[in-house]
Amino acid sequence: MGEPVVERAQIDRISVADQVATVVRQQILTGELRPGTSLQELQLASSLGVSRNTMREAVRILCLEGLLRRNLHRGLAVAQLSLKDVHEIYQVRRMLELSAVAAAGKPDPARLTELKAAVDDYEEAIRAGDFVRAVTADLHFHAMLIRFHKNKRLEAFYQKAMGELRMGMVLVDRVHDDPTGLVPIHREMYELLSAGRLKECAVLLAGHLEDSETRLVRVMETKLSPRKARVT
Repeated sequence: MGEPVVERAQIDRISVADQVATVVRQQILTGELRPGTSLQELQLASSLGVSRNTMREAVRILCLEGLLRRNLHRGLAVAQLSLKDVHEIYQVRRMLELSAVAAAGKPDPARLTELKAAVDDYEEAIRAGDFVRAVTADLHFHAMLIRFHKNKRLEAFYQKAMGELRMGMVLVDRVHDDPTGLVPIHREMYELLSAGRLKECAVLLAGHLEDSETRLVRVMETKLSPRKARVT
C-alpha cells in the first residue's frame, strides 16, 4: 500500500482555520466577545471573509480549547464558567499539579530553562499591561509542571481544563490590585524546583492555587451579584 495522500487544499484550509481561531480567541480573551454571547457560524464566516468549512474547523478548535460551547438547543456560544465549574477545575489542578511537582525528581535542565522563560515572559507581559499574553505565559508555566508526569494524555486533559479558565484568569489579572505581585511566586517555584526542594515547592504551589481560586470566585461573584439583584 502507498502512503496516504493529504491534499494541499486541506492543509491550506486548516492553516486558515488556525488563523481564524486566533482572531476569535483574541476577541474572547479581550472581552470583545463576552461570556454567554450567542454566535452564528455563517455570520462569523461572512464577517471574517472565510468559507463555512473553514469557520467550522476554527469553531471546532475553540470548542476543544473550552472557549466556545455548542449546545443542542441553544446553538453556539462563548463559554461561560459557573462557580461549580471553577471549583471542579481547581480540584483537577491540585490533583495534577501537586503530584507533578512530587514526581519532578531532578528536573531536566531544558525543562527548567522553559520554566524560567515562562516566568520572564509573564513578568514582561504584566509590566506591559498585556493580560492576555500574561495569562498565556502563566498557563504555559503550569503546563510545564504537568510534563513531569511524562503522560501525554494527562497533558491533553489538563490543557482542556485550563482552556476553560483562560477568560476568568485574564479578568482576574486585569482587576488585581498588584498583578506584578504574582510573578515572584512563579519565580520562587522555579527556584525551588531547580534546587530539588520539591516539598517546599508543593506547599507554595498549593497556597498559590488556593489564592488563585479565591480571587477568581470573588470576581465572578461580583459579576453575578447585579444579576441576582435584578432577579430578586
